[in-house]
Amino acid sequence: MKCSFIYALAMFFSRPKRPSDEQIQHLTGLFSSGQLDDLITQAGELVRRFPKSAQLHNILAVAYNAVGDFHAAVDSAEQAVRIQPDYAKALVNLGNALANIGEQQQALESYRQAVLAAPDMAEAHNNLGAFLVRLERHEEAVACFRRALELQPAYIKALNNLGCAQLALGRNEDAIASFDEALALKPDYAEACNNLGGALRDAGRKQESVASFRRAIELNPHYTEAYRQLADLIPFTADEPLYVEMQDLLASGTLSDDQRMHLCFALGKAEEDMGAYEQAFRYLQQGNRLRKAMSGYHIEEDRHLFALIKDAFRAAMPAPASDGPLPATPLFIVGMPRSGTTLLEQILCSHSDVYGAGEVATLDHAMNYMAWGASGVTMAQLQQLRRHYASWLQALDVEEGFVTDKAMLNFRWIGFILLAMPEARIIHIRRDARATCWSIYRHFFGSNGLGYAYDPEDVAEYYGMYLDLMAFWEQRFPGRIHHLDYEALTEAQEEQTRAVLEYCGLPWQAECLDFHRNKRAVATASSEQVRARMYQGSSDAWRRYEAWLQPMLERLEDIQEFRAE
Repeated sequence: MKCSFIYALAMFFSRPKRPSDEQIQHLTGLFSSGQLDDLITQAGELVRRFPKSAQLHNILAVAYNAVGDFHAAVDSAEQAVRIQPDYAKALVNLGNALANIGEQQQALESYRQAVLAAPDMAEAHNNLGAFLVRLERHEEAVACFRRALELQPAYIKALNNLGCAQLALGRNEDAIASFDEALALKPDYAEACNNLGGALRDAGRKQESVASFRRAIELNPHYTEAYRQLADLIPFTADEPLYVEMQDLLASGTLSDDQRMHLCFALGKAEEDMGAYEQAFRYLQQGNRLRKAMSGYHIEEDRHLFALIKDAFRAAMPAPASDGPLPATPLFIVGMPRSGTTLLEQILCSHSDVYGAGEVATLDHAMNYMAWGASGVTMAQLQQLRRHYASWLQALDVEEGFVTDKAMLNFRWIGFILLAMPEARIIHIRRDARATCWSIYRHFFGSNGLGYAYDPEDVAEYYGMYLDLMAFWEQRFPGRIHHLDYEALTEAQEEQTRAVLEYCGLPWQAECLDFHRNKRAVATASSEQVRARMYQGSSDAWRRYEAWLQPMLERLEDIQEFRAE
């Protein structure tokens, strides 16, 4: 009996405390070959044998992330970090999993901890940067990608990510250079080809853009995002090979919901070009339904936000903030998406004293960090907002005395803007409600915050809330907002342009009438339209789809459209 006990004790202490290199290599091979279910089963068995192996828990976290079981991925990554708190790869994977379940602040902290644990690990800096892009904190993201490239100059993913961040900041030529550098290192990098196509399109280099999207599809025939972007740039006829390719791909049954969504938008554009409007609508309807399901959006989110904004400004308002002059005068171009904001910015940016910053998230970020609420707005909050925006203006480092900001949905923050930056100018452009709502539903938006766009009735309700809020701002800040009618602008371009310039405090320049000659990059769905002369009739495009838009049109009929006196 004594010998048996001693033998058992000896066997216990001689058991390995961690998996062998061969076992780890086997698991890695399963991941590389896509055998994720087998990987999870076998790694789980090994974890039961080696519960203190941080490496095994981390491998499980990677596998669970890959199959979409994000909560299990969080559990496994947390276990790895518990065992080894400075395990940078596990911290990165924990960040990935937390991001996937929507725990943004915790994800950001995990990515930052990974960088602190391994400051010389290029992957950690790249992942932190990629998450900052997701949060639309692009300047910080650029710094992360540059650090990753300092550590690993041929880091192709970091080059591609750097290009995406530069593109979001309006640094179009820098973005093109980054994508080109990535493709020089890896010519078959489909994602960089797709992103380069977008940058070339925004720069007005249409033929090069088309070629880049076609190359992305050639490299990855299932790259449906490239199909969608290419479809917007080419005219379709029934014998267009791309049209047949897209139909076959959609019918293949091999696509994820996200891939199908992109392809439906592309096919909607193709059918519209060929005059098959009912089929075009069906494709757009399918694409939007997929997108709404993936977003998890409900209109109640925006109902609550709009009510909160109005409650904040029903309280006593502090005096306008003042903390020294701003580096430039902000020109906020507000309105609904697809209402003419890009056209108006292109007109203003044709003036020699106006710099076009495009759709920037600076104001949204400041509002997210400000602890404002229904109880009202304080002077300290307004000064914080002013300083935040002034810092961004300073960082632009431009010579022009005026800077446009046409971030979609800034109309929500008009009261905050006018109190924090009383020298700012607000130009509100509006368009026929039916044209605006149809165009929103018709177009794909890459940015977040437009969950209402995926359902025609949500679009109509949101439009009503927008009009109501604009009336609210006009009541509280009478005469401070310049209201411009899109249809009037197309019919009397010079008269309306002169009025806008006068409101902004800008002298007349005839170049503003030749906005289509402006070579600046335009990173919106309207990038093609603003490079053509002013034209009329675009507000009637919805009529082709009138038969299938009745619920949306009926809702719009009940809305009393806001008109400033």
